[in-house]
Amino acid sequence: MKRFIVGAALLASIAAPLQAQSGQPVTSGHGSFYVGPYIGYMIFGDLFESSGNSEYTNEDGVLYGVQTGFSFSPNISLLGNLGYNKSKFQVETGNTATNVSGDIGVFLYDAGLQFRLPFEQRDSWIAPFLQVGAGAIRYTQDAERFNSKAQTDVQFNAGIGADFQWREAIGIRLMAKDYITSLNWSDDNDIGTDVMKGQTAHNWAITAGLNFGF
Repeated sequence: MKRFIVGAALLASIAAPLQAQSGQPVTSGHGSFYVGPYIGYMIFGDLFESSGNSEYTNEDGVLYGVQTGFSFSPNISLLGNLGYNKSKFQVETGNTATNVSGDIGVFLYDAGLQFRLPFEQRDSWIAPFLQVGAGAIRYTQDAERFNSKAQTDVQFNAGIGADFQWREAIGIRLMAKDYITSLNWSDDNDIGTDVMKGQTAHNWAITAGLNFGF
């Protein structure tokens, strides 16, 4: 997964200067396509709580991902997103966390809309934005293989952030995104422990990345 994201970044960095739009940064809209590899930190929420004051959750950790977008106008874009985190299921009691599984893969994939407000600041562009979307979260038994034995559940998401575009085809993106999930576990999945339907969990991804335009 990490090799795929690095490869996408290298391809974009080579192609972007060749296909940059003249006079406007790609994130300003006008039918532009862009791709943005990113890295950050995932803070998982509680999947459910037991009567003994124990919380069932995932181990927090590094998140890798790539997001693509197509701007129909300076203010509205269609998005696609893929994120990956290597984690474990944990039970937290007080300040003590106990692992109840080995390494698992947490794959996040979704589509959505982005609403932006770009404005020019001296020789660069700044664009605050809001994102909303829906997709899936997939927990895989093999931490490196998407198609291994897994449990897949629906996830909704919302994010806020800003683009900082200092060249026509290259910019920086900072974002905080809430992935809203629940764990609906079935008896034939043996990643960690069999559980019933969990509560709604808010999982926060704090990320920084690049924007390459085509």
